[in-house]
Amino acid sequence: MTPLRILTTGFSAFPRAPVNPTEVLMELLEKAAPDLGPAVELRTLVLPVEYARAPQALGEIGAAFAADVAVLFGLADTARGFRLESTARNRSSTLAVDAAGLLPAQARVCEGPATLRSTLPLPDIAAALEAEGLPVQLSSNAGAYLCNHVFYLSRSGTISRFGPKISGFVHVPFLDDQLSAVDPARASRLFTLSRDELLKGAVVILRVCAEHARRAGEDPKHASSRIHA
Repeated sequence: MTPLRILTTGFSAFPRAPVNPTEVLMELLEKAAPDLGPAVELRTLVLPVEYARAPQALGEIGAAFAADVAVLFGLADTARGFRLESTARNRSSTLAVDAAGLLPAQARVCEGPATLRSTLPLPDIAAALEAEGLPVQLSSNAGAYLCNHVFYLSRSGTISRFGPKISGFVHVPFLDDQLSAVDPARASRLFTLSRDELLKGAVVILRVCAEHARRAGEDPKHASSRIHA
């Protein structure tokens, strides 16, 4: 059996987030890759929280690793568990600077429609997370910062050599052991996950996506009927 290629990405630290749980998650997933089975080839990538460099990084990984599935993870301090994003919007905030202190070149992410949809099997993922007793939310607004920016680009087809058949975005909260790095006034209001919970949920998500991708490959009608789930 040809291995299914899965790419997962996280982000590095950025203003208001001196630590990023998704950067930790990439390290955890590297060690947990065997849990996904021998028929899965996993690649992880930590993206810079920079409007200029993040798209370049996606293009570079696309050239080196032709992923069938891409699951992008990012931090949202308002998330109360695994927040599954359904919709990427063609807009970027011109008010919030990135980690390099820069604003996006324009309000639009790139040429394209106003919105693009995730093609991850979101209902199946939500059900699987709930079955494991993990907190999950469904969301139609990924914000207007780098998370949404990269989410939209990943679905737009505008990044040369980056074109996974199935891709989407998941927000997660801070880790409980990271709160000491966060302003105490904010930390007291935040929902958190443990490292074990974060890794367990991410593995569940990747397993569901792998199963969905295999079914879609076997049955094109299945893929078209589920693509905007």
